[in-house]
Amino acid sequence: MSIMDVKEIFSIEESDLSFKKLVDEAPLEIASTLKDKSVVILPSHGHDDAYYAGTLDTLDFLNENGIDTDVYASDEEYKELGLHGAEIWLGTFIIQSIVVPIFCSVVSAYIYDKLKAKDDDDIALRFMVENKKGKTTAVEFRGKVENLDKALDAIKSFSDED
Repeated sequence: MSIMDVKEIFSIEESDLSFKKLVDEAPLEIASTLKDKSVVILPSHGHDDAYYAGTLDTLDFLNENGIDTDVYASDEEYKELGLHGAEIWLGTFIIQSIVVPIFCSVVSAYIYDKLKAKDDDDIALRFMVENKKGKTTAVEFRGKVENLDKALDAIKSFSDED
């Protein structure tokens, strides 16, 4: 294995983040836009950071395909982090479990059809699924696109738990 070969990361862990917590802790301007969303795209490394380049394209694609989505930022606060590498960085999404099946289909279409990702491309993303009881489980994946199904299958299983 060379230094350029990156080990795949696939993890599943509990999270204390929830839609209610996001809305309660958000500034009023942001909180009012998040209240009825099914998916929120979070900053790259927390609540007060930049978003990955292309986040607005992802937002538009999800909304155009019937998933009510927004970003956790006001227009004035929104800033993008430009990464110049071969890896596809989609970011962090918190998802209500009821939309998980359609979300998985739309995200797959976005990755393969819109981004034209190839199986050997590297991709990084984090999905946080909140069930009806407010319990959130986070799935992080960094690896080859051809192995992304394991992350998508994991979050699909959380929609079945409700």
